[in-house]
Amino acid sequence: MDMHAVALPEGRRKSVGFAYALLVFFGLFGLHRLYLGHILSAAGMAAITLVSLPLIWTGLGLLGLVSVGTWALADALLIPGMTRTSNEVVPAAAAAEALA
Repeated sequence: MDMHAVALPEGRRKSVGFAYALLVFFGLFGLHRLYLGHILSAAGMAAITLVSLPLIWTGLGLLGLVSVGTWALADALLIPGMTRTSNEVVPAAAAAEALA
């Protein structure tokens, strides 16, 4: 573990099961990534989905939804590792704030 990082307290740990539930119900919007702290990629997934929905009958909209769907399927394999990383390492400033 990095000397500038600490483990999260037990009450603030992220749940793999909850991350999978978010993936199943809101996977195309990236809420599982937002929950695990991957804010920019979550925003990217949501933006691609929201732009693609009105364009669904065009090739561009379908391409966007297929690409985000593939991304979400890949995340199904990545969620355990993302959760582990999110639970193990927290920047020291955030940890100090959480423990205060």
